Amino acid sequence: MWHEQTCNLGSDRSLHAAQTGSGPDLVLIHGALTTSHDWRTSPVAQALAPTHRVTAVDRPGHGRSRRRRFEGTPRDQADQIAEGLEQLGIRRAIVVGHSFGGLVTLALAERHPDLFAAMILLSPIAFPEPRLMEQLLLAPRAIPLAGPALSRFAEAMRLDAMALPLFHKIMFHPQDVPAAWHETYPFADILDPQALVFEGEDAAATLPLSAGGTIAIGEIQIPAQVLIGTSDKVIDETRQAAAVAALLPKGRIGRIEGGGHMIHHTHPDRILSAIREASATQPA
Repeated sequence: MWHEQTCNLGSDRSLHAAQTGSGPDLVLIHGALTTSHDWRTSPVAQALAPTHRVTAVDRPGHGRSRRRRFEGTPRDQADQIAEGLEQLGIRRAIVVGHSFGGLVTLALAERHPDLFAAMILLSPIAFPEPRLMEQLLLAPRAIPLAGPALSRFAEAMRLDAMALPLFHKIMFHPQDVPAAWHETYPFADILDPQALVFEGEDAAATLPLSAGGTIAIGEIQIPAQVLIGTSDKVIDETRQAAAVAALLPKGRIGRIEGGGHMIHHTHPDRILSAIREASATQPA
């Protein structure tokens, strides 16, 4: 049973979180084109509720978490998440970030290391690079004034609604999109033109040479595991996952044979093993 609450952080800023279970804290941060729904429907969260207090957050600007325009860099999101977690009484947690949520998790680790007991990055983007689909379709919406108009135009032409099923197929490739995930997917939240403006700001942070997407990874002294599927069509293993694992002073990489981008849904046992291993190394 999930208990949902919204932490009011003032001036159009908030953090919405869903919590279940009790025990050591586990914080779950979602990627692009999803909300906390993605983690709440994952077998990982359900399996850990008997042993952990599991907190799945809506990243700022997504789902029910509000953020201000032009204040959505990975570091901005990390600061806002940290404020919300403090209100929730979360002091030292295993933090799991998926995809773009991995970049936000790295920013959180850089700026708020005391929040962490350990860090697990799943299929993470960690460095700015050319990313054709996101940057062509979404990043222009970050443009001042014109961006929201572009988003409303895309809604009127149903461009986003037509593109979204393709994104889902790529995300889950080579596995199928789970029926239960699709049936409960928050289409209205994701396709909201303002939410897609914030997706555009996120995508702009991954543009080549973007200062907003550059984190001091080599200075993060938190035990970290990086997991990547060998069939991931969204994140490149060599340029992203392996590179961030090599830069993290206490990082190591694990490869999931045949896994795609959504390994927390398709290969939950590997993710559970990583989390339980991290939990076992924490002081009683």
